[in-house]
Amino acid sequence: MDIRDLHDDYAEALSLLVDTLAAGGEAVPPSVELQPPVDLMAALEASVRDARRARHGNHG
Repeated sequence: MDIRDLHDDYAEALSLLVDTLAAGGEAVPPSVELQPPVDLMAALEASVRDARRARHGNHG
């Protein structure tokens, strides 16, 4: 992989923010659509259950 092929979105956004503020502009937070929280315990339990089924030939 060539380092020149990589792109840093964070650095680009930060640079844009700094330039905007330096020019007297205002920082406007991006609009973000809120997502419902993920139930990590349920996801872990499902993952373990699926792994056990796969290991035991889908018997349980």
